[in-house]
Amino acid sequence: MTWKINVNLEYGRLGPDEVPLLPSVTIPCGTPRIMHRRAAHAVEHHLDVGVLISSPDPSGLPQTADDLRDDVLYQVGALDAFVLAEGGALRHVKPQGALYALCGRDEEYARALLEAVAKYDDELIVIVGPGWPQRIAGEYGLTVISEASIGERADVVGRALALARAEDGDVTLCLPAGLPDLVGIVHRLRERLAEEDVEIVGLAQALT
Repeated sequence: MTWKINVNLEYGRLGPDEVPLLPSVTIPCGTPRIMHRRAAHAVEHHLDVGVLISSPDPSGLPQTADDLRDDVLYQVGALDAFVLAEGGALRHVKPQGALYALCGRDEEYARALLEAVAKYDDELIVIVGPGWPQRIAGEYGLTVISEASIGERADVVGRALALARAEDGDVTLCLPAGLPDLVGIVHRLRERLAEEDVEIVGLAQALT
């Protein structure tokens, strides 16, 4: 039996030759030149592309739910423009860090996130902390999932195997950009999962 899992990489410190090792990449919004270069590279290699939503506030969190709604529309639209210009399609939206957890536990922020995504494109998959978003996803016609994440000392391969074989677990595993020895981890992960008959697939395929 072959299991399936999506492994989603936050595009940060990796070089352009290393990112295609995985099928999905989440790109943070920064300077237009960097966003365009990363989007073009991801599309060239046929990767699933998502946008990593952040807040411009120094705290890393939006001041209000209305601020979040505008942040989402602004950042999704900005990255989508570059992806479309290169002939690709945006696949998912994910809040960053503390915002990921906040949108999971706070109904007002969850609704702001989902409303903004639904207004822009209800085909986008939303990756966000568990809780409110999953309960109200049907109101917005969206596919909403949470993901497993990896800490610095986590057994990445073990976590991925358990995730792939769980009947009702998360379908995507996040590898943060700041993970030490990220390139080595990705190579070991690919090799070990292949040995265990686990196929790394795109996010949409992992959900089927």
